[in-house]
Amino acid sequence: MSQVSDHFNDIAEEYDYFKKRNKFYYDNLKSLLKKIIPTNKIVLEIGCGTGDLLAYLKPKKGYGYDISGEMIKIAKSKYGSKKNLRFSTNLPLLKPLIINHKQSLSLRDQSLDFVFMSDVIEHLEQPGKMFKDISRVMIDKTKLVITMANPIWEPGLVLWEKLSWKMREGPHRRLRFDEIGKLLEKFNLKIETHDYFLLIPVKIPFFTDFANKYLEKVFKKYAFIEYIVATKL
Repeated sequence: MSQVSDHFNDIAEEYDYFKKRNKFYYDNLKSLLKKIIPTNKIVLEIGCGTGDLLAYLKPKKGYGYDISGEMIKIAKSKYGSKKNLRFSTNLPLLKPLIINHKQSLSLRDQSLDFVFMSDVIEHLEQPGKMFKDISRVMIDKTKLVITMANPIWEPGLVLWEKLSWKMREGPHRRLRFDEIGKLLEKFNLKIETHDYFLLIPVKIPFFTDFANKYLEKVFKKYAFIEYIVATKL
């Protein structure tokens, strides 16, 4: 077990509590992902947590992977009855996925439409290895979607955690866009979109709506969510 998996096993029970507490941010994250990833697609989520984002996207087939066994237990308890969703601590890249007792399918055979990770890349102990593995199952039509907290917000996130306004972050390192770009290029992935979203990630009466509607265009590089969409070269 790694420090990262130990951390997420430890916070699994409080994970959904903090998502509800920070509902404004998560609702906006869902809206952003929905704009990029249409319904009824074949989707793999890296770092699926308790499964809410994957379920929200309503995929034709959705595969959720997480390093935390405790997170996967909760995801299965919430969405185990959904026949279109599968959750596992084993990254199902070239390994067979059991669909039923009589049939197994390789994830490669599924022709993935999207692979996505949200607030995950900073926790990867070997991000290069993860991109290498992901690139192996991507085909020409597959899109990789990465969302993360803009690194310039790190001091604020540290403060919010100390005040118990957000969940414990655990071991992490915020990667800059140029670092991610070099890793993607190394594994034959090209950036299609790089942008920012949600200038103010918390609900402050009157101010948040005004800032996100009118000021975000001017101060976009300071927005809370940074996101990347990449495809194969």
